[in-house]
Amino acid sequence: MGQKIELKTTKFNKNIIFDLNRSLSGQDGVTYHNIAHASLTDEVSAQLALKLFQFSNDIDNIFIQSNVVTINFVSNIGTAVEDYEELIEDFFLFYKDEEE
Repeated sequence: MGQKIELKTTKFNKNIIFDLNRSLSGQDGVTYHNIAHASLTDEVSAQLALKLFQFSNDIDNIFIQSNVVTINFVSNIGTAVEDYEELIEDFFLFYKDEEE
């Protein structure tokens, strides 16, 4: 149940920018510096940041502004971009379709 998020990904060095087809926060944007910071609120952007921080210890910070999510990493993440794309695409899914 829920809808997949469609996104366009731009990667360079230690940063990945995801351009989503829906808004997650207001126009001011917010930066999350760690898992504790992301867990302080129930906002949708904080819930996504929390999920991303739980997924990887390599994240330095996450900036979310409207429909753009920027993840800054401690080091270059190489080819692991697809894992982050899948996590964001499935963020609004409550359960996935069972594969036959």
